[in-house]
Amino acid sequence: MGSWLDTSYGITYDSWTLALGLGLTLAWLLSARVLPGAGAGWRAVPTSLFGWSWVGFGLAFVARFWVLSVDAVTYGDLSERLIAVPASTINEALRLAGLYWITVTVAFALVRPRVPRLNPLEDIGRVVAHAGAAAYDVTVVVAVVAMLLQTATEWVPTVLTRPLGLITSLWAFAATAAWAIALRTGGERFGFRRWIYLLPGLVAFFIEPFRERLLLMLLVPLVAALFAGRRLRLAVVFGVFVTFGVASTIAVGWYRQITWEGQTVRESVEVLDPELWVKEPYYAPWTAVLRRFHSFDSLVLYANLVPDVVGFETDRNPLLDVALEGFVPRALYPEKPESRRAMLFSTTLWGYSDLGRAESNIAPSMAGDLYGAGGWQWVLIGAACWGLLLGLLDGWSWKLTPSARAVLIAGLALLAAGGIERDFPRAVATLLQNAVVLVGFAMLLARALGLGPARRDPARAVAVGADLTRQPASSP
Repeated sequence: MGSWLDTSYGITYDSWTLALGLGLTLAWLLSARVLPGAGAGWRAVPTSLFGWSWVGFGLAFVARFWVLSVDAVTYGDLSERLIAVPASTINEALRLAGLYWITVTVAFALVRPRVPRLNPLEDIGRVVAHAGAAAYDVTVVVAVVAMLLQTATEWVPTVLTRPLGLITSLWAFAATAAWAIALRTGGERFGFRRWIYLLPGLVAFFIEPFRERLLLMLLVPLVAALFAGRRLRLAVVFGVFVTFGVASTIAVGWYRQITWEGQTVRESVEVLDPELWVKEPYYAPWTAVLRRFHSFDSLVLYANLVPDVVGFETDRNPLLDVALEGFVPRALYPEKPESRRAMLFSTTLWGYSDLGRAESNIAPSMAGDLYGAGGWQWVLIGAACWGLLLGLLDGWSWKLTPSARAVLIAGLALLAAGGIERDFPRAVATLLQNAVVLVGFAMLLARALGLGPARRDPARAVAVGADLTRQPASSP
């Protein structure tokens, strides 16, 4: 069986490596059974936050392990440092990844059906059910203004940087609501407006060229369509995301060369050469997509260097870090330290053998960051907290109307998926902050418009615990 991993540039293995890799893959696949509405098949994945976290773990750990088993050089960083790591360390990383994900799954499964009756998300349902185009127009304008203010660093105080960043995400609230309503009513409402509401995603991308800005523009109509009962084919959705992954990688790389590296348009176009991609696969966009998810690499480096070479960060308490980063505003605590976990990881562990390496934003992975704080015990505690948070949000959202659920899922999906890669305090604090902003904004808008409780449309509503497949489907 070990011959499966016997490649010239793959990570080192022993008799346990393949078994642990298969075990991690099986545990990940079986964990999909706890998805809300699992009877709906694959549609249950993109319609819950746990489902998006499931996707994130599958890409960043499960798929990444198998990719590195084939070639850890081309799909790594063109160095042989990963294939130099002993098999025992690879096995330890696989065990830690399994412990992390199993704990997340168990915590989620225990919490989601038992959420408190008081639902803080109810105002989202009120706004989606009753608000008109004017309210959504204002929301989009406010989000774009916040984006522009973020660029005026000389005029905007530092204490407003994070609040403005949270406000910028509100365009997805208006866009998802408009798309969900338009699809439910056959385009009678928000027919053209729903497309306009996607434009802030482009504004955000031109300001900060990250593919997540573009991906959110794709997720909004997808999630809205699923909650509107549209029966999309998995093969089509998969093909769209694969095409998007390659195309966005080309676009992001090209635009960054112009804005970040100061290249001319002609210089930046020279690397967009298919012949170069075939000759040097490392520079091909599909290779860049495979390199994008490197959380397993980070966890391997933690297991290899901590605690024998670099000691545990025993002075850290990840839970206190979450409280400080997520709930203590800089206006009250001007000396509040910046979140620099990714920067520190890039020089202390990721670039351990490169003494001259400059700081960069390298994701340490949530499991790795927790392990570095004190070993597997912190992995267990942090994973349980992440599962608890996902369980609460999914449990409360399950009590909303489909359109309201679409707003919540679209707004938080990328945070649930990407949190797997980030350090624990940053991932949890960011998800919490964005959820609070969504709830707070909905509450403010509901009070301003004098909106009453949301009424369910009996023809489209999903009862608590029901499957999405039981909804009457809209015509394609």
